[in-house]
Amino acid sequence: MSSCPVLRRAEVGFMCGYTNKPIDPFSWYCILNYGECPIYIRHTRERRVGEVPRVEEPRVEEPPKPLVEVVSPERLESEFEKAIKPVVDNVVLKYDEAVRKLDNSWRDYESGVINIKRQWEVDKLSLYRARELLYKTVATYERALTELDLRKDFMPADVYQESRRELENRLDHMRSLIEDVESKLGAIEENLGAHFKRVLSTSTTAEVISLKLSLSKLEELLREGKISQQTYERLKKEVEQVLK
Repeated sequence: MSSCPVLRRAEVGFMCGYTNKPIDPFSWYCILNYGECPIYIRHTRERRVGEVPRVEEPRVEEPPKPLVEVVSPERLESEFEKAIKPVVDNVVLKYDEAVRKLDNSWRDYESGVINIKRQWEVDKLSLYRARELLYKTVATYERALTELDLRKDFMPADVYQESRRELENRLDHMRSLIEDVESKLGAIEENLGAHFKRVLSTSTTAEVISLKLSLSKLEELLREGKISQQTYERLKKEVEQVLK
């Protein structure tokens, strides 16, 4: 096996000595049949045209060479190693580095999701308590409206209408706040939950233990009266769904 005499190895891959440009010798003529390469043929012809004609000296006839060059196994192995091994090494090195970067990115992503999830489990309790207060406020205004209607016949009509309008405006405002809180809570739970389930599927059992500790924390908050039974049941169900 023979290669083009001007093919040379560069820092990355190979260079053509005629064009001084990178080239892939395995998809071109550089190895085995470089004599058919149009670049080689053109430069060979140009070199011949520039040469001064000279008188050929008589030459001694040499015995005919065999049509097929016999290459020894040692030489074949050496040329293969020189031509192929750098290409293989470059590709392997490229993807080893790419995989290493992916591993680092995944570890950073996993750590970030877990940290945000832990913080959310703490912060969302304050949002749940705020939502409960809004529900209690709505209930208070609804009772006030009922009581106002019962006293309707014992108070001036304009005072009744003004009082009722004020209570209804406050009720509408509270209900709007509740809808806004519910919407934002749901969006965060859905988006963060998707990330957390993706991480949990490949995470260590330590994170599962952490979730079980969250259940214990919920029970403690319920005993201390910091959350209602309804809130406890809802949060407990959410954590158990993630653990499934």
